[in-house]
Amino acid sequence: MISRTDTVPAGVDLQERYIKVFSSQDRTVSFSNQFAAGRLNHVTQENDSTFLLSIVPENKPVNPSPWYAFKVSASKPCRIYVKLFYDGFKHRYNPKIKSSTSQWREIGAVQLSKSKDTALARLEAGPDTLTVAAQEIITSKDSYKWMASLAAKPFIKSQRAGKSLMGKPVTVLHTSGSNGKRLVVVLSRQHPPEVTGYMAMQEFVETVTGDSDLARRFREQYELIVFPMMNPDGVDEGHWRHSAAGVDLNRDWEFFRQPEVRAVKDFLSRRTRRNAKVIFAIDFHSTFYDVFYTNSDTLNTNLPGFTNKWLNAFERAIPGFRPNVKPSGNGGNVSKSWMMRELKANALTYEVGDDTPRDLLKEKGRVAAEKMMELLLR
Repeated sequence: MISRTDTVPAGVDLQERYIKVFSSQDRTVSFSNQFAAGRLNHVTQENDSTFLLSIVPENKPVNPSPWYAFKVSASKPCRIYVKLFYDGFKHRYNPKIKSSTSQWREIGAVQLSKSKDTALARLEAGPDTLTVAAQEIITSKDSYKWMASLAAKPFIKSQRAGKSLMGKPVTVLHTSGSNGKRLVVVLSRQHPPEVTGYMAMQEFVETVTGDSDLARRFREQYELIVFPMMNPDGVDEGHWRHSAAGVDLNRDWEFFRQPEVRAVKDFLSRRTRRNAKVIFAIDFHSTFYDVFYTNSDTLNTNLPGFTNKWLNAFERAIPGFRPNVKPSGNGGNVSKSWMMRELKANALTYEVGDDTPRDLLKEKGRVAAEKMMELLLR
């Protein structure tokens, strides 16, 4: 169990993550959660080919986003059936699968129980271990590697803004070349399973830090600040929603009790105290379909009305795309609200659809960055 500190609120009962291998009765089939982002709590064999896999959240109450990730292998090729059982929660993510020689792919149709708390899937198991997960697995190690590749560019600096409850770096990337007075801020992975938002964020950042004439001109006038992996503990522990403290980080932007959120707040506050202004801030998340959660007040900002102009340009650039915009009050304890209240930023949460085709979500990430740069350079 994680040691209780002042960052673990009283009354939070964290579910211990048992790291083990589960084997069939005849030892020919095995399941494992022994890897970063693994989430498999128990296995019960129902017959010679059917296994009930219990998937339990890190603690409750929790957003109903059941994350699972496990490896399965068999001593010889065989067909097995797995029942993903969420014990009162509803199925959200259809399984994705990869082998040692293949890329991630959809597993195909699953059969849901009437209450949708159980999903039945068929697997072709064998000696080549299969990895099965709710979404593509992108661990903190993968993210740090991606950050390092960006930081190899001479105009990008990487530094540790703070550390997580379990001691992992909360890394920030930022560009040079401007006078550092006008800032664009990007956040991602506050919630562990929200992989599609992370992928769109990567495309957004790679576009702004790319070699196009637009990107080079933009970086001469604006500094990009990126926190790609805000919740490395939750990601690597296979959490459904929370940090290692059992807390939703995107509900801590008022009192800043969690070290991961404090690290971002302190970094940005130091910059704005030196007369820098956050012009635009975007926090990438994922949900069932694309949603843009905006602040109701877009006029009382460092660039009045920019959010709506950007959304309109974004819509026009992709045929058939109609942004689902949901304004909300400027109060509250999420990142976009704090950014607007305290930093006067045009800030929003971009929720990318779980099942958005990967080429389309990358296009959206690229176009979102291009339209932002074009508008801010006018």
